[in-house]
Amino acid sequence: MVSAKLLGVTFCSNLKFDEHVKNVPTICSQRCYLLKCLKAQGLPAKQLNVVFSAIVVSRIIYALPAWGGFLSNDLIAKLDAFFKKAFRWGYSCELRRLSVLLHEGEADEHLFHKMIYNKIHCIYQLLPPEKILPMKLRATNCIFCLASVSL
Repeated sequence: MVSAKLLGVTFCSNLKFDEHVKNVPTICSQRCYLLKCLKAQGLPAKQLNVVFSAIVVSRIIYALPAWGGFLSNDLIAKLDAFFKKAFRWGYSCELRRLSVLLHEGEADEHLFHKMIYNKIHCIYQLLPPEKILPMKLRATNCIFCLASVSL
């Protein structure tokens, strides 16, 4: 299996993100050691939660719209277990769940709608041409032509 790390996300040739999800908790566990030291120094829980959000949660949700849709239930459970440990150790004031973070912002839908309606968006040119319908049919979510494949 060939994998490549691009902009901090590990992409595998089979379009699975197992390698990425294995790396993220390892990196976040190392950052939790810093949180452990800060907690031992007497940092209050509220500020500890801010630091946890800044250095751990931000790492987990980085580029989540790109790789989050490809996760299996096992991988989601693995990251949820990490959040549960962090909550139990007192680094987070609330128990976070990856499934909630995936659907909380709906960032991928927001980005797609931003591209569609803002024609000067930097990646608008990568979209296929808009389809032109001769008559008014029922409403659809996609206004673009699908690529035709000839066999």
